[in-house]
Amino acid sequence: MNRFKKSKYIIVLFVVILVVSVFLVTTQSSTVVTKAGDGISLIDRIVQKPFQWLESTKSDLGNLTRAYNENETLKKEFYQMEKEKNEADRLKEENEQLRQLLDMKSKLNATKLIATDVIMRTPATWKQELTVNVGSQQGVTTSMLVVSGGGLVGSVENVEDNSTVVNLLTNAENTEKISVKIQHGSNSIYGIIVGYDKEKELLKISQLNNSGDISQGDKVVTGGLGNFNTTDIPVGEVVSVTPTNDYLTREVMVKMHADPMNLKVVEIVGNPS
Repeated sequence: MNRFKKSKYIIVLFVVILVVSVFLVTTQSSTVVTKAGDGISLIDRIVQKPFQWLESTKSDLGNLTRAYNENETLKKEFYQMEKEKNEADRLKEENEQLRQLLDMKSKLNATKLIATDVIMRTPATWKQELTVNVGSQQGVTTSMLVVSGGGLVGSVENVEDNSTVVNLLTNAENTEKISVKIQHGSNSIYGIIVGYDKEKELLKISQLNNSGDISQGDKVVTGGLGNFNTTDIPVGEVVSVTPTNDYLTREVMVKMHADPMNLKVVEIVGNPS
């Protein structure tokens, strides 16, 4: 009986030891697994970092490329809109100048009228001259004047077969002797355009044929004397009258009726023999 009890106690003790061992082993395994899991998770995060950076960079580059393409498209659309607007403005301005030429045509005292386009005008000589696309083949001669914008802008200087160089009134070195008529009430005083004041942007008229009164606002038209024989083309109006240095003659300053700075079309007029 005692031997049986001892065996029973041994068996119970063995079972207790086995249970405790299993419990300890299980606890250690769980800790090991947990530690291992943490390590694997850390390694996974480290490995993923470059790929996450590459993915972010790829997304940023994609956005940048889309923004660049959109910017280029908008630039092209804006450029096209500006181009169309400039073309519309140019045509509008040219049409207005053509209307003014048509209005003047019936008023001009000339037997020859030739409408033409300006084909060349360089920045260096912008105020001195321009070239149009008609010449001697179309009947242009050096005795003809050039009008635009409702008034005189210059005179024919050099004629080729199919082109003509126009000497503008705004040429400060103008040596053409264009006669003009200053209308003061019922009286007329004749003179010559002798130059252009660049600072004041006014024509200079001198060599007057008499000492009659001249007032600010008096109208000035072409006189038809000398080489340029077309009369009554509007030139401008008187701004001031001053005596010259020798006090024997007067110099009349005239604001031009036409603006020769942006000419698209002109008309060459005259009475060739």
